[in-house]
Amino acid sequence: MKSTIITKNRQSPIHDMEKLLVIWMEDLIQKRIPLSLAIIQTKSCSLFNMLKLKDGKNDQTFTASHGRFQRFRKTANFQNVKIGGEAASADFKAAEEFVVKFDEFLKENNYTKEQIFNVDETGLYWKKMPERTYIHKEEKSMPGFKAFKDRITVLSGGNIAGYKFKPIVIHRSKNPRAFKGVNINMLPVHYNSNKNAWMTRLLFEDWFMKVFAPEVKEYCNQQNIPFKILLLLDNTPGHPPHLCDLHPNIQIMYLPPNTTSVLQPMDQGAIATFKAYYLKITFTQAIMALEEGNTLKEFWSKYNILHGIKNIQVDGKKSSLLV
Repeated sequence: MKSTIITKNRQSPIHDMEKLLVIWMEDLIQKRIPLSLAIIQTKSCSLFNMLKLKDGKNDQTFTASHGRFQRFRKTANFQNVKIGGEAASADFKAAEEFVVKFDEFLKENNYTKEQIFNVDETGLYWKKMPERTYIHKEEKSMPGFKAFKDRITVLSGGNIAGYKFKPIVIHRSKNPRAFKGVNINMLPVHYNSNKNAWMTRLLFEDWFMKVFAPEVKEYCNQQNIPFKILLLLDNTPGHPPHLCDLHPNIQIMYLPPNTTSVLQPMDQGAIATFKAYYLKITFTQAIMALEEGNTLKEFWSKYNILHGIKNIQVDGKKSSLLV
């Protein structure tokens, strides 16, 4: 007998909101950012309103009640996630104060939406299926096969006007076997590597000077606007504190501590949407392989980092890095 919770008729945008909410929560857990009930309720309302506005025709309502969250927590398999207690919450007071100061700063300096940029890193398990329970059940029949353990870091972003950067992918291997005969400069991403597949200050500074600065200068020329850029960043260890000193035309503004989940533009659905599309594409490819007579294990054994990178695109039919 199927669970009434799972089979309950849930129409969009609530159903889609819960999918994005799971991805968003997993991303914050990977970043070791504590999640409180208040933060999750606020985010769920934000995602719902965004999806409902995008739908335009749906009159569905949503209330982020405690009971609804408990049902969501069970179906999404977050039983072991502790909410509350000593976990640090987002600093909403600091976030509110920042918004006021940020608005004043924009007015004083006359920044336009084309001149305001944000980038953020996220961990991506590029061999992970959409449903964790699906992989876990498969794993029981295939000891030692863990398709979801290989992680890369993806840096993505753009400006408020909708311009999107070519993403950065950081992998553990400098020269993966899958790259044999491949021109790395022709990949749809900027490829980097280190043993932990993490963003470092050196990598970020290199990207900032060699990629970001020249690209936004050219963008400003194309838009016929002054080369005056504001880059919003969170204060993670991988972002050098001295970036403001590296380029006279680029102003860096760091978000206050413990406000990323509520202030960072890329965390307001963009990264979650990118991951959802990536998983959808990968899942579709896996299904096609199964229909052709392959096993899931065979699909994952052939699915290499080059396949994963090709499933990350800024435009077109692949994954979108900005909503």
